[in-house]
Amino acid sequence: MSSLETDLAGISLSGPAAARRRAAQRTRHQVTGGVLAGVAAVALGVFAISPPDFVASPEPVGPVTDSPTTGPTTPSEPPSTPPVEPTPDPSETGSPDGGGQNGSTGNDGTSSLMVPPDALLTLDDVITETSEGWAEAGAGDSWLPCVPGIPSDGVGIAFESAYGSRFEQVVDPIAGGAEDRLEDLRAELTECAESGDDFHLVQVWSLSGVGDGGYLIVWNGPPTTPDTATYVTASLVRTGDFVSAVFHGGPGQDYNAPAQPRQAVLSAERLCRAMGSECPASPEQERLYPEPVSDVDGWLTIDDLAEVGLTALTEGSEVMDSGDAGGATDYGFVGLERDPFADGAESLEQRTYTDPLEPGGQVVNQLRATFPDAETARAHHDALAAAAEQPTQPGDVVENTGSISGAGYHGTVWVLSNTEFGTSWLYGAAVSGNVVTVVYYGLIDDELSPDQMSHLLELAAQRIGG
Repeated sequence: MSSLETDLAGISLSGPAAARRRAAQRTRHQVTGGVLAGVAAVALGVFAISPPDFVASPEPVGPVTDSPTTGPTTPSEPPSTPPVEPTPDPSETGSPDGGGQNGSTGNDGTSSLMVPPDALLTLDDVITETSEGWAEAGAGDSWLPCVPGIPSDGVGIAFESAYGSRFEQVVDPIAGGAEDRLEDLRAELTECAESGDDFHLVQVWSLSGVGDGGYLIVWNGPPTTPDTATYVTASLVRTGDFVSAVFHGGPGQDYNAPAQPRQAVLSAERLCRAMGSECPASPEQERLYPEPVSDVDGWLTIDDLAEVGLTALTEGSEVMDSGDAGGATDYGFVGLERDPFADGAESLEQRTYTDPLEPGGQVVNQLRATFPDAETARAHHDALAAAAEQPTQPGDVVENTGSISGAGYHGTVWVLSNTEFGTSWLYGAAVSGNVVTVVYYGLIDDELSPDQMSHLLELAAQRIGG
């Protein structure tokens, strides 16, 4: 796990690329409310914490068809929860002067703000339609790593499942200081998540369009077993003078999806409803950690991808060399099987472009083979282009869709369709100087045309050399 950069607060994403990122995310994350619909999964004896889903309904709905089937397991026993004081009744929380939810201040200068009734999530919000059941648990000291206790003026709830999962919410009223409290809580959680060998910070996202903003944070820590750690997702939202923190965790082996904003949306919605107000519920999230990689000289940029219509692809990977662990040793595509090293390449590098919010979705692959001189590069390109015209597996149909050329570069684009598997790929190869670059993209629908791929390949060729 990469280490956290020293100043998360200083990381910002600005300019046209960030605007496109927000627009794409807004399209995918319009949420109006709902209930928790999936928490943990057990498959073939491997327990994995899954990001929960919500649906736009105030009541539980039918089974979620895309959730993994769950079944009983025997998780490691979490540390026993010590006795805690009963959670205070929200109507009794606050200063003795009986101040209401409007954030007034008593004559002694102390806050009279109190958490309104019905501001917390309920058991019905958390019960899933899978085989996992939830039951009320003592709120207060948590066995989840890094989860803080309930502040003196706050209220909280907790639920636990038979699978060793725990779900908690704390609402903290802070008249005039909620924004600072949100930032302090974020700092406290991220610092704890990096506090030792058993703790690992996984993700940090800023969250807007929900309440007055917030954060999504994922980490893991003890209790651990040889095979699992305890993974926790925190959904932090500020709404006026209140900060809501939802913690959801349990044993798992990995966390391989982006943190989801739906718990934050639901908690903010319920809090706003309890206060008789409305909250925005159009979440937009931007990743702060791991820090996104910037554009790299000589490679396609995020603006290039947007120019051809691939606006959802807002993140490029690190450049991987063939000598790196996991680096490419060939072009890695059935339509481009010519070996660059056999033709004299000195190096082969790869960079991928993805949608950070949809792992396994759209991907553009770009590779660059560097040769000792331009003549060797052109010879490889010509041999590569000739081989690309020929189908290499049953059902393949290859069509040359045109060529590109400009000052110092030329190339060709193809479309490969497989009639047996119903798949289609757009791909191209170009040479400029002593570098050959290839770009390929697997079509999910009809989101990219051959003309758009030709333009993308031309942009890739023009960027060779910086």
